[in-house]
Amino acid sequence: MISSANKVSLLGKVYLLVSLFLLALGLLWTIVTLNANAGWVEVVLYVPQLDLSAALVRRRFEVSVAVLLAGWIAAGALVAVSAIRAPFRIRSAAIAQRRTRELEREVLELRTLPLRQEVEDELLAEEAHLDAPRGKVMARVVDGPSSGPRSSGPRSSEPRPPGPRLPGSTEGDA
Repeated sequence: MISSANKVSLLGKVYLLVSLFLLALGLLWTIVTLNANAGWVEVVLYVPQLDLSAALVRRRFEVSVAVLLAGWIAAGALVAVSAIRAPFRIRSAAIAQRRTRELEREVLELRTLPLRQEVEDELLAEEAHLDAPRGKVMARVVDGPSSGPRSSGPRSSEPRPPGPRLPGSTEGDA
């Protein structure tokens, strides 16, 4: 129990150790009591019968006191173990519920992402002033091969249609 996946607080560890100590002490008491009571006792039970004239019949059984006590002690031990585990199960259930709520919030946030993205895009477009007329990118027009060291050859005066460019190709290759 101590080495579970969830971290156990110091208070939880102390609670667990004290509970297990009391359980071990109860087991020791059980062993001593069962050894001291080795006798037999008569137990009378009312047992239902198939004959409807007498619905319940008294039956007498001879039972060892040690076996009778062992049954009651086993029932008490099951109740004690359930009581010891209850706080840990409650805590783990609370952690699982908290994690589920976090995941639900994250899923809701991701679901509304396209809606928020559209609003954010509109805000960015307003900030960028996309409606304003654009200025020319190049201030001067290059005419001919005397434009500088970057010219790689004669250029045609016709505009080139936009299309995919191959890597490594220059403007004159196409």
